[in-house]
Amino acid sequence: MRIVAGIVLAVLSSGLAQAQTRGAMLCSEDVSFKPKEHPAKDGSLVDPTATRRYSLVWSYEYLNLISAGKTEFFECLKIKPRLNEGGPRNSIKCQNGIYFITIDLTKFTFIRANLDPQNLANVEIAHGSCKLIGS
Repeated sequence: MRIVAGIVLAVLSSGLAQAQTRGAMLCSEDVSFKPKEHPAKDGSLVDPTATRRYSLVWSYEYLNLISAGKTEFFECLKIKPRLNEGGPRNSIKCQNGIYFITIDLTKFTFIRANLDPQNLANVEIAHGSCKLIGS
C-alpha cells in the first residue's frame, strides 16, 4: 500500500510541477507609486516608490508571487468581457486581501495594487511586464 501511495504522490507532484512551470514568469515593475497624504508644494499627489522584480507562478486558480524570499498566495479568476466589448480577454485577476494583480496573458503585462481604504500609507499602484520562464 505504501508503494502505491508513493507512486500516486510522485505522479501527482510531477503533474503539478509541470502545470506550474508552464505558468512561471519573471516580472519587473516599470513604474510604482503611492499617493501622498497631503499635496506637495509643487502640486504633486504621488510619490514614486522603488520598483520590484519578482517571480510569478500561475496555475489557473492560484498565483504565487515570490520576492526577496517571501511568497504571497493569490486566488485568481479569468476576466470575462463586458457586454459592450468585442471579444474575449485573455487576462486573469488575482486577489489576496487588499492586494490585487491583473495580468494580460497575451501581452504579458500586469498591474499590481495594494488598496487599503483604512490606511492610505498602505495604498500603492505599479505596472510592468513579464516574460515566461522556460518557453
